[in-house]
Amino acid sequence: MSENDLTRKLHFEPSTIETIDKSVLNYMEKLNLFSDSNEGWKKVPIIWASAERAYQVKRNKEIRDSQGMLKFPIISIKRNSLVKDMGSKGVFQGNVPEKSKTDGGSLAVGRVVYQEKTSKFASADALRLHNQSNFPRANPKVVYRTVVAPMPVNVTVMYDIIIRTEYQQQMNKLILPFVTTPGTINYVTLSEGEHRFEGFIQGDFQNNDNLADFSSDERKFEVKIPLKVVAYLVGQEDNRDKPHYSIMENAVEVKIPRERISLNEIPEHEFGSYYGLAGLTEPVFIEGFKAPFLFSNVPAANAGSGGPISTNIITQANFATVMADRLVIREVLKGSDDPVPDPANRVIVGGASIKLNTESLFLNGSFLAPGTLNDYTINGQTINLNFNLDDTDVLFITYIKE
Repeated sequence: MSENDLTRKLHFEPSTIETIDKSVLNYMEKLNLFSDSNEGWKKVPIIWASAERAYQVKRNKEIRDSQGMLKFPIISIKRNSLVKDMGSKGVFQGNVPEKSKTDGGSLAVGRVVYQEKTSKFASADALRLHNQSNFPRANPKVVYRTVVAPMPVNVTVMYDIIIRTEYQQQMNKLILPFVTTPGTINYVTLSEGEHRFEGFIQGDFQNNDNLADFSSDERKFEVKIPLKVVAYLVGQEDNRDKPHYSIMENAVEVKIPRERISLNEIPEHEFGSYYGLAGLTEPVFIEGFKAPFLFSNVPAANAGSGGPISTNIITQANFATVMADRLVIREVLKGSDDPVPDPANRVIVGGASIKLNTESLFLNGSFLAPGTLNDYTINGQTINLNFNLDDTDVLFITYIKE
């Protein structure tokens, strides 16, 4: 799959108020309404009532005569109201917070396999375990790219479909599709791009003709058909600081580095193996996590590949011995019966040199903080306290040997 194909599959269109308006206009265009006129059997033009008159005159010249008057029959659409209906929340009855403070997005609306990264993980593991990048093996490390969109907000929008004609016969023909097209129900489907909305044609068709008016005005027939649309809005369009959708990738591997300082274990870095436990060569799946979460394990010294083995590999058999040789635990610097050192704020570590920033110093069971402005400083094997010790004080230290 190319990057362009991936982008197309991950595309998500925002839903705005104009999206809802266009879905209503699309529905009217699909009805394909025709009527008899003095120009013959002609398609009835559909206009949006909110457009400026100057714009309509320039863009839709065919709907006006030479004097600029509208030519009947004609159908206009007008949006009357928009209500954020809290009682109609749709599928999501509760609010879903955004997953990221920077990218935004609350709900996953699409997911595809990211082939490029997935193949890189497979090739890297095959090369590391079998010395062949294309070695056939199961690949549990599948990278998915997920489209995450903001929380949709349900709205109820009311429209008026206004039909104007010069003759009653024209009006009868144009009203008929609105009554019979949904059948014995009033539900219609509205669509624009990838979005689908629900429309409900109201049963009350309101007549507004001037037949009872015996003035000199031109006779006209007018019927108003209310249309209720239950739709949703996603994002704030151009006024949204965050993108109207985000693309996220899942984690496929968890790596926990080994503690090598305390054990003085230096791996054979020329083989590129810096992590793992000797003796375990297959991935270890963790219970409670859904695939593809796993711990990948590789021997620290290229074990099993025929290469040289490091002499300082830490195994289960020698772990305790190596740890005891490197780590000094609770070395007593002053006991409760020991005399106060001279000077009283200075003690000497007698076991071995302390590796920098590995010590933990405790006075009467309380942890002391290092630093000139805190409790103590260290110079080689000498500990300088910022206070004097008493006769009954107990001071001990845990550290890693240099």
